[in-house]
Amino acid sequence: MCGFVGLYLNNNYNIEVRKLVSILNNMTNTLAHRGPDHKDIYVNEKEKLAFGFQRLSIIDLKSSANQPMISKNKDWVIIFNGEIYNYKKLKEKLKRKKNYWRSNSDSEVALECISKYGFYNAIKKLNGMFAIAAYCISKKTLWLARDRFGEKPLYYNYDTTYGFSFASELRAFSYFPNFKKEICQNALSQYLRYGYVPEPLSIFKKTYKLEPGYVIKFDKKNQILKKDYWDSIKSFVNAKKNKFKGTFEDAKEKVKSHIDDSIRNRLVSDVPLGIFLSGGIDSSNLVLSLFRQNITANTFSIGFHNQNNNEIDYANKVAKILKTKHSYKYVNKRDCIENIQSVVNAYDEPFSDPSQIPTYMLCKFAKKKITVAISGEGADELFGGYPRYKNIAFFWNKIKKQPKVFSELMEAFSESFSSSKYSYMRSIGKKFRKYSHTNLDSLYNDEMSRWRPDEKIMIERSLKGSYFEKKLKNLNNKVSDPIYLMMRDVITYLPSNLLVKTDRASMYNSLEIRSPYLDNDLVNLVWSFPENFILYKNEKIILREILKEKLGSNFVNRKKQGFEPPLYDWLRGALNQWAKDLLLKDHIFFDSSDIKKLILRFEKGEKKLTYKIWTIIMFMAWQNKFCRH
Repeated sequence: MCGFVGLYLNNNYNIEVRKLVSILNNMTNTLAHRGPDHKDIYVNEKEKLAFGFQRLSIIDLKSSANQPMISKNKDWVIIFNGEIYNYKKLKEKLKRKKNYWRSNSDSEVALECISKYGFYNAIKKLNGMFAIAAYCISKKTLWLARDRFGEKPLYYNYDTTYGFSFASELRAFSYFPNFKKEICQNALSQYLRYGYVPEPLSIFKKTYKLEPGYVIKFDKKNQILKKDYWDSIKSFVNAKKNKFKGTFEDAKEKVKSHIDDSIRNRLVSDVPLGIFLSGGIDSSNLVLSLFRQNITANTFSIGFHNQNNNEIDYANKVAKILKTKHSYKYVNKRDCIENIQSVVNAYDEPFSDPSQIPTYMLCKFAKKKITVAISGEGADELFGGYPRYKNIAFFWNKIKKQPKVFSELMEAFSESFSSSKYSYMRSIGKKFRKYSHTNLDSLYNDEMSRWRPDEKIMIERSLKGSYFEKKLKNLNNKVSDPIYLMMRDVITYLPSNLLVKTDRASMYNSLEIRSPYLDNDLVNLVWSFPENFILYKNEKIILREILKEKLGSNFVNRKKQGFEPPLYDWLRGALNQWAKDLLLKDHIFFDSSDIKKLILRFEKGEKKLTYKIWTIIMFMAWQNKFCRH
């Protein structure tokens, strides 16, 4: 696990080696939190190529596993962030003598796979989470790749004057020559809608995220080739063609077996390891898997004194029944005040999922005892865990039966009511808008939005529509509406929100997160199931039935709570002054009078404004931190 940066400068850009090394060191130092155990650089002076690497030592702690790493044939240089869970099998297939290997690391296996098979073909063989940069010395070609689901981040920038640069986090580019912190209006618009900036956009112009499942090839002719090595939608469709033939009980046993395998692969570590235990279905199943394998787990939970936002009692129950070594902590308003600036610092791009606060504090708490944590990300998107999939699909089924003129009428009414100064009129306008949609994507976009396009928030600018539909065109009319929405989340909400949340919160605390539900084989298995194995009666029916065997019906059939902090109470109490100081500053993107009206409505008790306000607050906090210079 690590953070890395890289530069591949244009031949006509004159720069002294000393200056190049200085730039590289400054960029690399910004990522020290991602890898505090070792730092190193690689410089190819002739080709003006440079790699910087910060290592968090996880597998093979010896210096022989440090990076940047050069292949045995001296033709490839690699920097690698992540874990390859099938590296032992790949190592066997390479059929090298025992004394061939300088380390026991998965990084070296990835490097030698690239050396043998070529970059593109090698990447397709990896089962893991990763961002990789590799340079072929003989062909003078730079390659980048990102894992299938986007667990590990990778940003890149191309400047025609200077050349190509890339980094694990956006903050590193601040030290690249002529890098301009110009806000991308489209990215800001998407952020205000969803609370995050979706791939391939970044908040800054001309800087992008590499999408999950993609590679980039760059050479000195300034040719950039970007293509996928794995497509989630195509893979999903292919899995459906190879439909699972067994019964529901067969499927349940297969899932148990695959979870056990996935967990076992993710236990490989030379440093202390534990599991985040929320007390919900997803994390409890991971702990149960270890219990089935007679492995004693170290578990960690965080909770709130507000019972409406607290699952810690359930977590404690699971820990007791499944005999874990359990640690837990209650978060109070003092914790919130003390950690809020660190939360802002951890997310070097605007991000406003409120659960980022407890996620950050959980990572900080767990880091005192462990360096690797297992978490349950991906289960909801894989097993249909959100009630919204069925609820929104049901509502859409009602809308689409109406004549087109009905939708047009609803849209007109919505526009009229939404601009009212009265809250009850705006509320009616929102209901009208729900009936105005002409496709499922449009409806889902609004349901997932913080700020809708019809709401005035930005100065003289309207928010852009959805950025996602084009990614889903290959799925149209091939699956039911709820399944369609699940897959939409797989390629949008999961990589751009959930995995960003855990990566930044964990790595800012030098903690690695592993997600067993995103295992290649497990995903392919679940995607092959008939729909009624996924969306039947309760959400996540298979995971519930597995858990029921040990924890009982009362435990598994309770309502989903999520990992939400008491944000409304915090913004009106512990964080009130901090929030106001940010909101009341003059701002080029937002009208100060609109902001003041928003604050007034919130303080009068409009609780539904909480997420809207939080979205603006976190943008302003981010800008105050990262755009001052």
